[in-house]
Amino acid sequence: MAHDTENAPKTLQLSATEHSRNVATNLSVTARKLRFSTSRRSQLFKAVGLRPRPMQQIIGKVMLASTFLLIVVPNVASIYYFTCVASDQYQSETRFTVRTSTPALGSNQITKVTGLPPAQIVQNTLIVTNFIKSKDMVTALEERVDFQKIYGNDSIDRIARLKKDASSEKLLDYWEDMVSVKIDANSGIVTVKARAFTAADAQKILREVVAASEVVVNEVNTRIWHDVIATAQANLDNARDQLQKARDQLLIARNQTGVLSVEGSSTVITNLISSVQKERIELQQKYDALLGTVSADAPQMRVLKREIDSRQKQIDQLNSQVAGQNKSEQNLADVSVDMSQRELEQSLAEQQFASSMKTLEQVKFVSKQQLLYLDTFLAPSLPDEAEYPQRALWIGGILGVTLLAWGAVFGILANLRSRLA
Repeated sequence: MAHDTENAPKTLQLSATEHSRNVATNLSVTARKLRFSTSRRSQLFKAVGLRPRPMQQIIGKVMLASTFLLIVVPNVASIYYFTCVASDQYQSETRFTVRTSTPALGSNQITKVTGLPPAQIVQNTLIVTNFIKSKDMVTALEERVDFQKIYGNDSIDRIARLKKDASSEKLLDYWEDMVSVKIDANSGIVTVKARAFTAADAQKILREVVAASEVVVNEVNTRIWHDVIATAQANLDNARDQLQKARDQLLIARNQTGVLSVEGSSTVITNLISSVQKERIELQQKYDALLGTVSADAPQMRVLKREIDSRQKQIDQLNSQVAGQNKSEQNLADVSVDMSQRELEQSLAEQQFASSMKTLEQVKFVSKQQLLYLDTFLAPSLPDEAEYPQRALWIGGILGVTLLAWGAVFGILANLRSRLA
């Protein structure tokens, strides 16, 4: 009995040691499982005997779906479209300037004759460039070429093709995507580029763009000269009316005064004064000669005296007609002032009429020439190879955008899952 009592503590100590060893062995096995077999959170839960929460399972599936939808699907679709489906697009280019021409006028006369400052003429470049990307250009092209055949052909891929039932607004939007216009601010050179799905169509469509633009420039010329001629004609009509009015007023003044010409009337009166003055002097000399032998009261002396006084009265009357202080009667000096004013008005009206007539004749002559013209110094080119669509750029851009979107979504979902863990 004593022997069994001594062996009992040893047995208990041995059992505790074996138990510790077993626990250490199990922990080591569990650690290896966790280290080598728990790449996924679900396996970790399984290894430790736990189950993930339903919301965490949903987030994990959403993360997998986002990877497929945001990266795999868009990039596979873009690669397939741009390498196998997208139609080649060729681009033709032309360059021109809108110039002014004044061959029959001096450089400083164009503004005087047309009333258009040079800056306003230069603005017609903007008129042409805006016309190129307008609905009117689309209408002009539809009249010149088969627009639907060039851009709506069934051989063109559906995404780049012009829809057959496209509205006018959609048609304009499509045209704005297929043409580009650029103006060099320093030189005024306009660069126009147009795209089509064949090289020949690209060159053809751009040629028609240039032709339609030239029509617009010609219409601008027509409107300018029409307005200028109308203005010149109106000025001439007004000058004619003013001249006729001045002539009528001069005629009325002549009829009222009875003086056709101040100079002529003055000459006639001066001659009369000289003649009467000569007669009075002769009579006075005769009177003085007889006065020494004949009494002043003698009848013949009184007759001479009356004749001398009569001649002096005539001279005074004639002098008063030329100029005098009697305001009750109009003298030649007064008539001269009024007539001079009337004649001056008529002279100015005649000069204005002559100037207006000359201007109208000059404008009609110059209007036969172009004031504005479109100078195309680089004809529409025939492209050798397709420049659009830029496949590598589009594929790389879509890849970058999808990676950014996927990264943002994945980060949000990972953060949410961590909060739920």
